[in-house]
Amino acid sequence: MTDLAVIMSVYQNDKLAFLKESVQSILNQTFRDFDFFLVFDGPVSEDISAYISSLNDDRIMFYRLEKNGGLARAMNFLLGKVMENPDYKFIARMDADDISMPLRFEKQRSFLLDYPDISIVGCWFQEIDKSGKILSDCRLPVGHEALRKQYYTKTPFPHASVMFRRNLIENAGMYPTDTILMEDNVLWGKALKAGLKFANIPEFILRFRKDDSFYQRRSGTVYGWNYILTRFRMNKSLKLPLYFYIVTILMGILKMMPADLLKYIYNLKKN
Repeated sequence: MTDLAVIMSVYQNDKLAFLKESVQSILNQTFRDFDFFLVFDGPVSEDISAYISSLNDDRIMFYRLEKNGGLARAMNFLLGKVMENPDYKFIARMDADDISMPLRFEKQRSFLLDYPDISIVGCWFQEIDKSGKILSDCRLPVGHEALRKQYYTKTPFPHASVMFRRNLIENAGMYPTDTILMEDNVLWGKALKAGLKFANIPEFILRFRKDDSFYQRRSGTVYGWNYILTRFRMNKSLKLPLYFYIVTILMGILKMMPADLLKYIYNLKKN
């Protein structure tokens, strides 16, 4: 019996070409002894359904949800399945448009085995465009203390980059379902409150896709206000000083800007 479960959600807006790259990057990992939990979050296109149905791999555990409920609910559904089996000690996240490098699971699982005090491990990553071209190398802090401080202003690791112990769910709970595109951010905050520790592997073992819709999903008044309200809640939970509320407001206003302007500002920061 394996000790590693991988969870991925697929929904109607996912692109078949991206999904194929993502799924194959999981199935072709050098560490092969895992179970792959995959769920359709509501109806999907016929070509996506046909592709998943064509996969002949005993590691895949496949489910369908009748209605689209959002990423957090889909992840909680899969976590419910995973947590029923105490043999699963580690859980890896993956998105349907990113690419895991072949050594990702091997390195992250070995890291968690070597460092029992760490509950969540991410990695450095490369941003890619819709064609797979590398846009930038993203180096994140490595140790817990630096990642804890980074969390106060921005996420310590991309959602799809993490592998975590089951004690994250046992101690911090499931993903929140009352926020917009910030379910992972809240979960990391709950992990910090529970006293769990973070780390990143300083190697580029994930490629994170930024296609044309990336900034559109993460901009606008609704998303900006949601960011402010959600982060205020986490600031209060972690008993952060006033300074961080001011930073939250400024960041929320930035996220209210049009997608093209937000993309321009982000690219300026990269250069």
